[in-house]
Amino acid sequence: MQIENFVAHRGWRQCYPENTLIAFREAILAGAVNIEMDIQLSADGKPWVFHDASLARLCEEEGLIWQYTSEQLRQFSAFEPLRLGRKFHGNPMCPLEDIVELLREFPGVNAYVELKEESLTEFGAPTMVEAVCQTLAGVEDRCVLISFELDAVLMAKQSGWQRCGAVFDYWPDWCLATLSDIAPEVVFIDRNIIPVDTELRSLPWPLLIYEVSTAVEAREWFERGAAAIETFNIGTLLEELHFAKASTGN
Repeated sequence: MQIENFVAHRGWRQCYPENTLIAFREAILAGAVNIEMDIQLSADGKPWVFHDASLARLCEEEGLIWQYTSEQLRQFSAFEPLRLGRKFHGNPMCPLEDIVELLREFPGVNAYVELKEESLTEFGAPTMVEAVCQTLAGVEDRCVLISFELDAVLMAKQSGWQRCGAVFDYWPDWCLATLSDIAPEVVFIDRNIIPVDTELRSLPWPLLIYEVSTAVEAREWFERGAAAIETFNIGTLLEELHFAKASTGN
């Protein structure tokens, strides 16, 4: 178990608004060397780091993210009011280009970049894959494209993208032809659907388990053969496991 085996799920979400620059920066400052984010497209086809199609939960705004241009989205706050109150009101939404700059600032950090189903459906996989890959140009060697939509990941790989992964919220058929074609370097999988008697080391690709919140549970998954775990509480978890560089969460 090394620090490289931990992934900050949407940044340090426990303490900061998810999928925002402050959440990713604080995760890195706390010791994270892997961050994971979700991507949706705006009306002008630009990639934004955002989980939902709706703006309501994170921004307290009406409508869907692709109903607004990038210029309009820059005026919104990403502050998760139901979870965090007004503490982070005024915190900006995060375009993917800001993550590129963050990765340049921290050259030891890798990113898992998830293509969300809603924008893939709204814009089509070719448009979304091209927009994301173009934005990540220059840091592509440190970015793993992942998605529940395996066809989109395969399209990226066939277009020349080197680092790819898959995401599942169900126990898959490990002989899926698409999985074999992708040959993922990692498979993200919901901890709640893993059969209790499965030997994880026997599977054809490394498993990254989400969502894990405690050091005890993390150790249990590594003992079972997990390659990595993903957590909303990266700073606290790294500190409990004596990996943290600095704990700056509130």
